[in-house]
Amino acid sequence: MLKFIRSITRFCNTFLGYCAGFGIFVMGLILAYEVVMRGVFKSPTTWVMNSAIYMFMWTMLIGSSYTLMLGKHVKIDLIFDRFPRKVQLVLDVITSAMAAYFCYIVSTQAWKMIQTSLKLNKMTDDMMHIPVWWIQLPLLIGFVMLGVQFVVIILERLATLCCGETAEQK
Repeated sequence: MLKFIRSITRFCNTFLGYCAGFGIFVMGLILAYEVVMRGVFKSPTTWVMNSAIYMFMWTMLIGSSYTLMLGKHVKIDLIFDRFPRKVQLVLDVITSAMAAYFCYIVSTQAWKMIQTSLKLNKMTDDMMHIPVWWIQLPLLIGFVMLGVQFVVIILERLATLCCGETAEQK
């Protein structure tokens, strides 16, 4: 069962990670376009800055679970690596449980924000006039997937603690 959950989560996280990478590439292109328009043609755009901000929000939030899956989130290795392996596993379970709970809180609040934005038909006040829920959506997607990845980490560490098997062996 853990193997199935891990494979589905890995697929979703990888997909979101590649989407985030593509978003960063596109963001770089539109910012380069703005530099050329502003610097060479003396004709700045009105849409690039907001688009880049929205893309940054999307890429940062949807890419976070992929980053966690790869083990690239910030850790205090200087202290953590000095503990025995079992203590490290227990600390991973505790910190991942706290982080998963935080992700749950943020996800439920994001869901409420999106519902309110949809109910009130809120739009951005810039020239792009985008529905606000579209800008809030990456908060929900990112924190749900981040929370799921933390749960996978908890299950893997518990399996290792209980059965002595690493996640790769199962």
